[in-house]
This record gives sequence, structure tokens and C-alpha cells, in this order.
Amino acid sequence: MSRTSSSPFRTVLGRVLLLAVAVAATVLPASAQEAAERSTVTVTGTVVSEATGDPIAEVIVLVELLGLTFVTDAQGQFVFAEVPRGVYGIDLIHKDYERLEGDLTIDQPGSFVLAMTPTSGPGAGFMTGVVGFVTDRVSGDPIPEVVVNAPLAGRIARTGAGGRFNLAELPAGRHEIRFSHLGYAERTESIDVRMGRVTTVRVVLDVNAIALDPIEVTVDRRDATLEDRGFYQREEDGWGYFVDREDLEARNPIELTDALDRFPGVRVVSNPNSPGQRHLLLRNFGRTCAPTIYIDGIRMIGLGGMSINDMVDPSVVAGVEMYRGVAGRPAEYWGSSCGVVLIWLRRGESRRAR
Repeated sequence: MSRTSSSPFRTVLGRVLLLAVAVAATVLPASAQEAAERSTVTVTGTVVSEATGDPIAEVIVLVELLGLTFVTDAQGQFVFAEVPRGVYGIDLIHKDYERLEGDLTIDQPGSFVLAMTPTSGPGAGFMTGVVGFVTDRVSGDPIPEVVVNAPLAGRIARTGAGGRFNLAELPAGRHEIRFSHLGYAERTESIDVRMGRVTTVRVVLDVNAIALDPIEVTVDRRDATLEDRGFYQREEDGWGYFVDREDLEARNPIELTDALDRFPGVRVVSNPNSPGQRHLLLRNFGRTCAPTIYIDGIRMIGLGGMSINDMVDPSVVAGVEMYRGVAGRPAEYWGSSCGVVLIWLRRGESRRAR
């Protein structure tokens, strides 16, 4: 797959919004009574660009409850044939558009239209804020339930069980941030925040009001999607192989497999019937096998011979996690014993939920 200069590459996917989508039924009057008596109906969906109204081909449409996966045709259409009436969760994924998910009510035969938003600008999706850890000065243990307060920005967070906190969406500039916990002396630190960067701090608290060592501060880029999905926490845990936005931008791969073939146990093979289509395989316990693929937490099923290069372009990927076998794999992402690949898509600022 080649990259064209006219496509909106190097862009960022918008945050997923839950949309209630009702079928706009187009029922023939003569068959209305008959349709009402049937327990299953057939409906046709069309996926179009929100910007231009043009149909979008090759959209992956997932209906997990029914175990169905569709790929839209050249007219942007797909068909639910003889499905039970009801409400179904539906996910739409395309490499050049923001992922769309919502609830689809299927009640009458007919047709409906879904609009997808083109991906946003290249700087969108990066966090601006402060993340870090709070530990006990004496024991070194993490302290949960520490209140982390940035009063001028009106932002408050609490540390979790591992002493970790996240103050996202802070305005750029200097912030006086207060760390307080019952039984510990309060601590206030002046921390600089840069636009599109995350300041990571390590803070220690003591039960006594004594002079403490300066906090440890590092500044880097963190993608909001990956932060929310636990990507960075799992990377710190040390299992699996990880590729983030900076890795992708530095390597500038044409296809996503180009960014993954450097890891141990990874093979990229061409389809003998279509040499331009390349598939990701893993070597595990002496065998070569295909891993289970997740995109934004949705398991890809029923896609036949499609490869990950057909599903997503690297320019809209926030990060990738790859686990060979079952060791270290997050429990919620089950799959084959071969391994799992988790692909996280970028967000766009224009669709960000508040």
C-alpha cells in the first residue's frame, strides 16, 4: 500500500464519541404489516464523509454482539441481512477517519447513513499536563489517595493504588501544585508545563514538615489516547513490545508492519496471491502463527485475508503493543495462544469529549 500526498496523513484521530444512531427506515407501505410480523429484518447502511458527503469504501464495520464484520463497498454500503430486531453496538474503523462507535436500533427494513469525520491536525491528541508518582520518603512505598491540586487551573486529581496521578489538560505555563494527604506534611511545588508536552514528576512526602529533596522532573510527549488506555503503565511494567507516536514519527513507516518487523519473533510475509499485501506473523514455541488483532480495544474478527496494513495507516496510529504468547498480556485482551497485537488510534481535538 503506498502513501499518497493528497491523503490527510500525519493526522490525528478524534476521541471516540458515543452516538445514538437510529435507522431511518424506508418501508414500502404494502409490506409494512408483513415486516411487523417478521422477527428479522434486512437493512442497508451507507458510510459517508462528514466533510464532503462522499461514500467511504473499505470501512470496517463491527457488530460484536452478532459476531458480524463487514467492509463497505465502493458505494460505502454494507447490508445487515435478516438480523433480529434490536439495539446493537456498532464500531466503524477506517485509516483516514476518526473511529465511530454507537448504538444502532434495527426495527424496520430500510436504510440509514452514518457520517465519519476526517482525521484532525498533526499536533492534536498530545497531552499538556503533569503526571507522576507520590511515595513515602522513608519506606519508598507509593501513597494512594494523595490529593493533587492545581488551584489556578481548577484541576484536582488523586493518586491511585500505585501512587500515580494524572493532571491532564492544564494550560501551558507555571503552576503551583499542592500535594496533600492526611498524616503527611503538605507539599507545594512550582512546575512548568509546556504546550503539547507532559511533565513527569516524582514526589516524596514525609510525615514531618522537614526540608525534602527537590522533586525529579522530566518532560516528554505523551499521547492522550495511550495515557487513558494504560499503554504507558504497561510499558513501565516491562512486558511486551511497544511503539509510540514518537517512534512512528521517527521511522516514518509506509506500512504499519514496517514499524514492527524489528522486534524478536516477528515475521512479515507477503500473500502469494497478492504480493503487495503483507501479513504480520509471530514465532512462538517453534511455530509461526497469526496473532489476534485489537483496534481501540475492539477485537478484529471475520476479516478474511485483510492484514493490519489494510485496516490502518501508520499516520493515524497512536501506539502499538505486541505480546507473544500469553505472558504479560493484559487479561481483558484475550485471543489465540500465538499472541496479541493492540493498536491504538489517535484522537482529534475537535471531537474531544468533556
